[in-house]
Amino acid sequence: MNNQFLGSSFLVLLIVLILLTIFGIVYIYVTSKTKERMALIEKGMDPNLAKSDFWIQVGIIAAGSALGLIVSDMIPGGYGPLVAILFAGAGLVIYNIFRKSKAK
Repeated sequence: MNNQFLGSSFLVLLIVLILLTIFGIVYIYVTSKTKERMALIEKGMDPNLAKSDFWIQVGIIAAGSALGLIVSDMIPGGYGPLVAILFAGAGLVIYNIFRKSKAK
């Protein structure tokens, strides 16, 4: 009986720690973004320069991984994760090439 209580209390503690970690990461992200925008305003620059394309990159990584897993399913052998990582990296390289050419 004591062992079951210890296991359930460990599970509750683990869930609380995971939630606190997520909250801490979000808090640090929001406060650092605010500080960065305030620094840009103090320098007289446009605060919208701090926009990032994080979610676009996440989408490219997910799409590249999915495409890589589909392609690796057609290739004999056990190279699924390797091909998925290769396609995700290739997608990010292509995205950066397009982004740099668009900035010029």
